[in-house]
Amino acid sequence: MAFHPKFEENGRLFVNYTSPTGGLHTVISEFKAGGGAADPGSERILLTIPQPFSNHNGGNIVFGPDGFLYIGMGDGGSGNDPQGNGQNLGTLLGKMLRIDVDQKASGKEYAVPPDNPFLGTSGAAPENWAYGLRNPWRFSFDSQTGLLYAGDVGQSAREEIHVIRKGETTAGIRWRGRSARRG
Repeated sequence: MAFHPKFEENGRLFVNYTSPTGGLHTVISEFKAGGGAADPGSERILLTIPQPFSNHNGGNIVFGPDGFLYIGMGDGGSGNDPQGNGQNLGTLLGKMLRIDVDQKASGKEYAVPPDNPFLGTSGAAPENWAYGLRNPWRFSFDSQTGLLYAGDVGQSAREEIHVIRKGETTAGIRWRGRSARRG
């Protein structure tokens, strides 16, 4: 869940959840809050993304210092990204997405910021801001540097921490630490 930067004024909050209704998919929705609670009847679905597997469905969303909503999307699941989603700019899976929730584009409940790096790139989804992710489960902006750091699922014995940069792949810019899991 992420609160709109002007939440105290507009009562808008956003959630990222996985739904099995009508086939497995990720949903990014807006809700209105008032009186200390979100109104379930106020849901406005901004974006749905089909999921090929039940794991690596991402989940974290954060408003950046630029006021746009960043959405971490996993590669869609299974081991070793069998569909190659992380490096395929034509899909929203395995990406860091960036959208403008305060505007609407034709046929969408949001707009794509005009400086997104793949806007206008043939075959690329314009929402993509960075690519090459497995399953970014937690991320935040450094208040001092503005850099975006993400905790990401690794493969087998290692987990990953990425510095996410506009228009770049996470391949080659990760720190791999030992997994906290034992066994």
